Amino acid sequence: MAKVAEKGNNKQTKQKQHNMKKILIVLLLASVFGSISRVQAQQIPQFSQYMFNGLYINPAYAGYKEELYAHLMFRKQWMGVSGAPQTVMLGVDADLGKGSNLGLVYANDNIGATATNSIMLSYAYRFHVSDQARLSFGLSAGAIYYGLNKSKVDDHPWLLATENVWRPQADVGVYFDMPDFYVGFSAMSLISNNPKDKTIQIMRTDPTFFLTTGGMIHLSDIWALAPSTLLKTDFKSPLSIDLTTMVVFSETLWLGCTYRTGLNFTYSGRYDSPDALRQTSALVIVAELYLMENLRLGAAYDFDLNSLATGYNGGIEVSLGYYLIKSKRRYATPRYF
Repeated sequence: MAKVAEKGNNKQTKQKQHNMKKILIVLLLASVFGSISRVQAQQIPQFSQYMFNGLYINPAYAGYKEELYAHLMFRKQWMGVSGAPQTVMLGVDADLGKGSNLGLVYANDNIGATATNSIMLSYAYRFHVSDQARLSFGLSAGAIYYGLNKSKVDDHPWLLATENVWRPQADVGVYFDMPDFYVGFSAMSLISNNPKDKTIQIMRTDPTFFLTTGGMIHLSDIWALAPSTLLKTDFKSPLSIDLTTMVVFSETLWLGCTYRTGLNFTYSGRYDSPDALRQTSALVIVAELYLMENLRLGAAYDFDLNSLATGYNGGIEVSLGYYLIKSKRRYATPRYF
């Protein structure tokens, strides 16, 4: 009897896990397609290592390091769920001299049956406002591809009407930095790409605004603290807040954590979604290591703290930064970020 009861419990547990997976997949599709909107919007992907990959969220960051620098980032959310968000980004930026800086970013983002690919070229003009303070203004322009793999969705008329298209896109930003402090503001995806034919479905990203700030607090010759904050909103969903503190050893090893949460006061209230969908919280463990003077490796793991984390906890993010041409010149101010 005990064995029969145990088998019954195992069967119920597996059934619950199977049902949870189906619910999460439905939520993924619902977040992408919605239920009644004729034109759907996606948010810009979330990043946990925002303090080290500034070009992804602000074109004015281009050339910050005053070197030819390349960076690669991979992120996967909701581990264990088929069709969960997955993002790959590749960026290169350089200081061209005389205040001019260029950056190039390629991004691939997949959620369920949808995929977006974008390529953006950034220009930033940077100048000194004092001996150790710099200010830059940036603009990026490019194109984004919105696609739907129709073999992964039900045979629904308005889903089948979805088109795979390229659309123009633009971003702007401003970035101020000092040796131990930075602050940046950017407006990304300024072109909403509303189609003229309302019967055609395309995926689009609403304009999204980022505010970042951080710094370095030196405790000794080898120890320091690096606090930072990221605010993100499109004024149609909860304001996303990242609060990060990292311990830095010898400017080589960075270890810390981030608390991420959402505030609902920017939420439009158009959908009567459960609180678990409208406000989520996460704890993120972040690590950065300079393997060599010109090579940086970073990793982050997200622990979801809201109810959706049941059985499918966390997301992983890995990044790699490399100085393609490392200058031997000495800088008057360090480039920590």
